[in-house]
This record gives sequence, C-alpha cells and structure tokens, in this order.
Amino acid sequence: MIKLIGNRYQIDEKYFVSRLSELSRILDLKGDISIKLGSSQESQALNLEYLQKDYPTDVLSFPLQQQLPEGFYLGDIFICFPLAQEQALKFDIPPNNELLRLMIHGILHLTGYDHEQDAGEMEKLQERLLSDLLNLKP
Repeated sequence: MIKLIGNRYQIDEKYFVSRLSELSRILDLKGDISIKLGSSQESQALNLEYLQKDYPTDVLSFPLQQQLPEGFYLGDIFICFPLAQEQALKFDIPPNNELLRLMIHGILHLTGYDHEQDAGEMEKLQERLLSDLLNLKP
C-alpha cells in the first residue's frame, strides 16, 4: 500500500491514491511506501543530512526494504512541493502531472532502479508509467 502523509498542501488525495494503486499493481509492489510532501527547507535539510548536498531537491527516496511487525516496508519518499510546483511551471505542465512523475521516480528508486548508473532504462520506464497513469479514466 502506498500512503500519502501530511497532506498540508491540499492535493487531490483520491486522484493520487488511485494512480498509485494502479502503479503498485503494474510494478507488482510487495510492501508499503509512505510519501510525504514538504517544504524547500525540509528538502534541503534532508538532502544535506543524507546526501551531503546543501540545497533543496525535488524528490528523495529512503529505501528500507525491511520486514516490520505490520508487514514488509519498502521505504519513504519525500517530495518538495514548492519545487514540484516550480518545475510544473517551467515545463508548462499541470502540477498534478509533475507530482505524479516525482512519485513514480521515488518509487522506482525504492524498487532498485538508479538513473545515475543505468543507460536510461529508469527514465524510459518512468515516462511510460507516467503516460499510462495519466491516461487512466478518473
């Protein structure tokens, strides 16, 4: 199950839950994932603490891949909401599309994909999945 936590930005949770449920089915995800939307300051602090990079970034993935009493837990994803909004404006796309792209990106990292080490496979899969999920009926 994929959970959105701390919805202080008032996104359409039903929309994202339906898309992420389908993504979970497509990828045959075995485990839980939490996705948190947060501020630029939170993003910068996490990026510095975990990657030693002192600037905000759009998405961070924290793989856990561990059996917990409640079940298997794949990990956490942090998305910087203000950066997602800026990127949507920059690329002239709907903000929900950019948020969904970042969610897919984070989930792919949790499942072992690494765009910094592959030959573009993760990006191709990400764009195909995004297209598939955007074309779902409401």
